[in-house]
Amino acid sequence: MKLRYIFAVGIPVFVILTALSFYFYWQDNHKMLAEVETAQIDAAIAFAREQDQMACLNHVIQQSRDCREAHCTVGLKVFLTHCVKHATASTKLCEGVPDAQDYFAKVSWSVSICRKAKVRNGNCSNIVNEVPVLCSARSSG
Repeated sequence: MKLRYIFAVGIPVFVILTALSFYFYWQDNHKMLAEVETAQIDAAIAFAREQDQMACLNHVIQQSRDCREAHCTVGLKVFLTHCVKHATASTKLCEGVPDAQDYFAKVSWSVSICRKAKVRNGNCSNIVNEVPVLCSARSSG
């Protein structure tokens, strides 16, 4: 009986506190995230003028070495997306890339790519996970 009451009170309190934490995070950081996004779009377009799509991926992997915070991860994902969109096409970008819908293959592939580059933080693979999505969009569009 007691356990039921603990769950009846604990779960709603947990949900409310989680929602409030996201709300306060958003209130504190949404302007900074918008500024990071704008800056990364501009940087990606400038970088892409002189580079191919593989250079975009390599650049993002190297930048992810010191990336530890959410705004950095978001910024690098935005950079990669816009850089690939504006850079010279490279057939190498999508070679060996798993299907965007195959979650486990995608995660395994992205971790492998980051380890080959000797980047061993979780943000690298999180960022590189965008490549299968970009490749599937490129092949369907």
